[in-house]
Amino acid sequence: MSSRRCFLLFFLIGSALAGCTASSLAADYGAKVVFKKSVPQAFPDFVLTYLGQRKVASEKFPRGFVYHDFLAAASSGTQTVSWSSGTGDIGPALFKVGGKNFALELSRSDKLDRLREDEVVISRAP
Repeated sequence: MSSRRCFLLFFLIGSALAGCTASSLAADYGAKVVFKKSVPQAFPDFVLTYLGQRKVASEKFPRGFVYHDFLAAASSGTQTVSWSSGTGDIGPALFKVGGKNFALELSRSDKLDRLREDEVVISRAP
């Protein structure tokens, strides 16, 4: 399946889930949530899908960094969210969906401490 068709499929599934999720079916903000590649996870304001990893190298850091990419889809549109531990300063990736600000945490959460490799924390951000 082409990447354009895959993206369109994720967007349609995500939009459908975002439009019909009851709060009891949506993951909670500020809680550990298990994720799997290509499996949409509904949150109250959007659907999050893990797209996978990619490695990016530069002249300054030839070993490169591993980025984890997610797609946040809502009725207002989609946004790719990329998280990396970078040089070791582990912090959240900030993003905006539907005019609201959010933070995505992997590896370590400011409030919940260590996260497993398959856990993500999404929180509302100021």
